[in-house]
Order: sequence, then structure tokens, then C-alpha cells
Amino acid sequence: MTFHLIKGTFHVVGYSPDGDSIRFKANNPENWNFLAGIPTVLNEENHAQIRLLGIDSLETHFRNCRQQWGFISANFLLEFLGIEGVKWDEDRKIIVAAKDKNPGFILAKKTDQHGRPLAFVFSGDIDHPDGAEFFLPLDLLFKSANYNSLAWGQSYPTYYRGIAPTLRAKMTGAVIKARNNKRGIWQFDVTNKGFRVGDLFDASKNVVILPKLFRRLIAYLETSNDLRGFKNSLVKSEKVLILPHKEKRLFRDIILQQEDFFRLSELPENLVYL
Repeated sequence: MTFHLIKGTFHVVGYSPDGDSIRFKANNPENWNFLAGIPTVLNEENHAQIRLLGIDSLETHFRNCRQQWGFISANFLLEFLGIEGVKWDEDRKIIVAAKDKNPGFILAKKTDQHGRPLAFVFSGDIDHPDGAEFFLPLDLLFKSANYNSLAWGQSYPTYYRGIAPTLRAKMTGAVIKARNNKRGIWQFDVTNKGFRVGDLFDASKNVVILPKLFRRLIAYLETSNDLRGFKNSLVKSEKVLILPHKEKRLFRDIILQQEDFFRLSELPENLVYL
């Protein structure tokens, strides 16, 4: 699996970065044309919103809801990229000051349905020409923000088709080690143990779950308080491939529910979303 190298700078002032997305300005905007999918969406500053491949961090502002410890994951990414002096507004929605414009590069192959490049993200420079196409070697993977976020327990693994099995295996190894050492989110994760929905909003509980499941629950609760209809509200087209036996199932079918108590039947790193 080859990626296109795009060099540029990271930008956070005026934005709401979290642990798995950040704004990036390419040194050469023509390099965006290399990516498959819909054209990269750029704002008036020529900044694209980069979505980090293979990870999903805790939500900081999804439909005005936040997951506990979400800003810790966001701060990890900013610190990894060397962005200092970060000041948020009073509601912690927008960064109003920071020493950004830090140099870095991304390795991307395509955009998502929102025009966001899906990428491995790196700080600093690399001894390859801007726009080059090459395979991602493992020694470079280990230097990515993506891998390090998993290794330090700052995000959940969230795999889609397109990540090479060799890369995915190394990322999964980092997840297992982080969980065993109870790093970051793994001190509080109850995705597979189970949780009551009300505990998600109780700061004293220190409960965190897979962000994808959190988003589905929040979206449902906006229109209904009757949790009996939650699983039926999920689309039948959302399928997962369960590793290592490669069994295909609906995402909603791996959500186990007893009234207001939920848990996921499969570990996050064993899922490939289709």
C-alpha cells in the first residue's frame, strides 16, 4: 500500500482540534490532487482537516457532548507535534492562541466522504521529495502520531479497509501493550466490560467507551429517551469484519444490551469497519 508524501505546517488557532484530527496546510497545494476520493476540502486559508488513520480519540465536542478525558487525548496530539502555548476559549471549544505553524508531513492515499485526507501524521521533516509516493516502512510508522497515540493509550484503534495487515498488526500490538499497562484510556475503558448509559455523563464514574459507540448513543438520545429502540435505529449497512476469523456482522449485532446496560462483544482492535 503506497502513500503520497505531503509536506506542510500544522495549524490550530481558531480551530477545535481533538486527538485524531488537525488542520494542515500543504507547502504545495497541487499535492492534494494525488489523493483518491472526493477533492480535498480547503478553507480560505488553504487549510485541510486531516483525519488520522487507524485511530479514534475521545470526543471533545460531538453535538455539544464531551467524553471524559477527551482533552487529554487532544493535548497529546498537540504536544506530539510540538505545538506550545495553547490557550482555549472559556468554553474550551476553540483555540484562541498557540505557537503553531509547526512543520511536519503526512502520508495519505485518499480522502473520506467529507473531503478530509486520511493520513499518518508526523512532526518535522523527512529525506524524501515533497509529493513522493512510497510504502510506509515500519520504522517510520513507529514515529507517527497515529501509532504513538495508540501506544500511550490516548485513542482507540479504529480500522477501515485500506490499512495494510502488517501495519495494522503493529498498531494492534501497541494497543494490547497499552491496555496491559493500563495507560491512558485503558485505566477507565468499559467498552467490553459494560456500562450504564447514565454513567457516561457522571464525572465521578470515570467511564470511557469506544467513541463510535458513544456517538451512536448521543445521536439517538437527541431524539428518544427510550433505549429499547436504540439498536434498531442503527443502519443495517454498517458492517464490520471480525478478526482473526474474518466473520462479517452488523455493527449493531456486536452491541449487547440489557435495558440501559451496554457492552461491545468484540475488542476494538479485532474490528475492521466495512
